[in-house]
Order: sequence, then C-alpha cells, then structure tokens
Amino acid sequence: MYTHILIRFGELSTKGKNKMAFVRKLAKNINKLLKVETNIQFDRIYISYSKKNIENLQYIFGIYSYSPTIIANTDDEEINDIALNLIKNKKDKTFKVKVKKSSKKYKKSSMEKEKELGNLILKQNKNFKVNLSQPDIKIEVEIRDKNSYIFLERILGIGGYPIGVNGKILHLISGGIDSPVAAFKMMKRGVHIDFLNFIVPPHTDRKTIVKVNKIINLLNKYQGKTILYRSNYTKLMNYIGLTYRKEYKIILMRRSFYRIASNLALKNKYQGISNGENLGQVASQTINSMHVIQNQSKYPVYRPILTNDKLETINEAKKIGTYEISIKKANETCELFAPKNPVIKPRIYELEKLEKDLDELSNLEFQNVENNIEKISFIK
Repeated sequence: MYTHILIRFGELSTKGKNKMAFVRKLAKNINKLLKVETNIQFDRIYISYSKKNIENLQYIFGIYSYSPTIIANTDDEEINDIALNLIKNKKDKTFKVKVKKSSKKYKKSSMEKEKELGNLILKQNKNFKVNLSQPDIKIEVEIRDKNSYIFLERILGIGGYPIGVNGKILHLISGGIDSPVAAFKMMKRGVHIDFLNFIVPPHTDRKTIVKVNKIINLLNKYQGKTILYRSNYTKLMNYIGLTYRKEYKIILMRRSFYRIASNLALKNKYQGISNGENLGQVASQTINSMHVIQNQSKYPVYRPILTNDKLETINEAKKIGTYEISIKKANETCELFAPKNPVIKPRIYELEKLEKDLDELSNLEFQNVENNIEKISFIK
C-alpha cells in the first residue's frame, strides 16, 4: 500500500547555512547503506518503500524519524480517498487529523483541511471518535506545491549526525564492554571510525580475535565499510616486560600503544584517536595515568564514556547489541599484561628513564607499524 518513506532530520535543522552539506551527506549515507535513490526536498528526504528499507533506516545516523507514506497530488478528493483507505477496517478507534501545509497554491488552511477530513472520517466510520490528546490513530497529511504525503506513523530514528561529516578517527578497541560503546558514541557524532586492536599470540586465543571481529561486524552496520588494523604486539610486550619497575608495565605498554596509534594515524590520514577509557575504572585510567599516557599521542584523544558509571555503559552496550559479545571470556592484551600492584600515580620522568633503558623500544614500534599490522576490511 505504501509507496515511499518520508525521512526527517532533527539536529541537522539547526545547522543554518551548513545544513544542506549535512543533509547531502545523510542522503549519500542512505544511498550507500540501503542501495536506494534519494530525493531531497526542503526539510525531507524521500526513498522508495520496502520493509527492508524500514528496518535498515534504524542504522542511519542523522535521522530523527521516518514514516511509510503514500504520495498523492494536491487534489482534495485524492487526499481524502487515500486517508480513508489507510484507516479502512480499523474498528473502535479514536483518531486525530494533523495537516501541515507549506504550499501557497493550496488555498485551504491547515485547520480547514483537518476539519474537512475529520468530518469525512466520522461520517464514514460511525465507530470512530475524535481524541486530540492521545488518539489510537493519527492521520497526518503534508501538503506541498506538487505533492501531498499521507501517513499514519512516525518511527523514531537513531539521531545524531551523518557518519563522515566530522572526519575519521582511529579507535583503540578491545573485546571488553567499554570500547565498543565509545566507538558507537563517536559514530553518532558524525565520525567515521576505523579500529586498532592489539593481540599477543600465542597468549591471545582465537576466541578474542573472533570476539573483536563480531563486535566490528555489528558496528559496521552503521558505516557500511570499516577497517580493522590488528597489531601483533608480542615482541613489544615481551620487551617491555624486561623493565625492572614491574608496577610501570601497563603504563609503558599503553604509552607504546599511543605511539603506534599516532604513527598509524599519520600514515593513513586520521584526524584523531579515541578509546573506551573511563575515569578511575582501572589503574591506567586515573587522571595521572591518562595524562602521562596521552602525552605520547600526536593527535587529540577522545574519550566519549569518560564519566559514565559502569551501569550506564552496560545499558548502552545492551541497547546496541555488543554486551553479549563483550562478556564472553577471552584473553585481552591489557589483562594479560597487568601487574599485581600497578602504579596509580606514575611520574613522567620515571617513565622516560625506563623507556630510555629500553633502547630498542622505538625501533620495535616502527617495525610494528611497518610489518606487524594486519589490515582487515569489513564491508556490509
């Protein structure tokens, strides 16, 4: 019965003169992910109707809401016939008619059309009653210069900004709960995310690799194409493990992560680095620790779940579908490397001294970026 889907954008409408750049990016993302033609008209985008398109629109950032709709001309009789047909066979219902008019050619006011259509519905449906506050059915009509659009429901979209409008970032991901949620939140702000994951074979088991792949496959539903850089970090981990200050191992490792991530970002033209760090959650995520770790990055470091409490992050992970994957037991790199009594207030001069003692560290990191990183593409 429906012919098209009417798509509305929320935050994008606040962008003033830049609005159309955001809208065009949204249309391009819809075209890429759904493989459909898009038609932009003022504050709406239209695509062809199908159940598959209705389902897949939930993965498009930048959409406020959308409605299965029937397109008619601006003739009153045709509008009335379509509206009556849409509510045909519905029994004992309350209803409301809402008309939005943006055409000077159509002579009736919105209120006049609402009253006309409401009276017609009451006349042909004796069991119907008007309810303006909480109706069972809301019949909406949008009248424009060339066409009218008639629909019954509004499906909430995922919101945010279209992916890509805010550049691209390299995200440090593990198989845990936090980093996938952080990646999702960055995507929602219009950032294209590619991933960097560190493994330490033979300690990293197959379950860990499969787990990360599943998470990225799920998140890729929102992007359509995602790159995972998988770094074999075994040589570096073993070398850092030689330090005589064992309590500093995890900090030394994470500083090394950021140097590798920065060099990879530079090589592949990323504009920043993000992660799933949460303030105070573990020893390497205290204010002091994050400061001495971040200063190794050549790029801004974004932490979208920095102030979440754990339950907030768990609820978000459940909502996007990553939670059940993340809680499966596996050997994570940071967990394997964590000392029994990690330092929580690391000193920068101590770290620099320890790194100086590890005189081959810089060379091993360079080799890692050049030779020990596997590039994997995920395509929807």
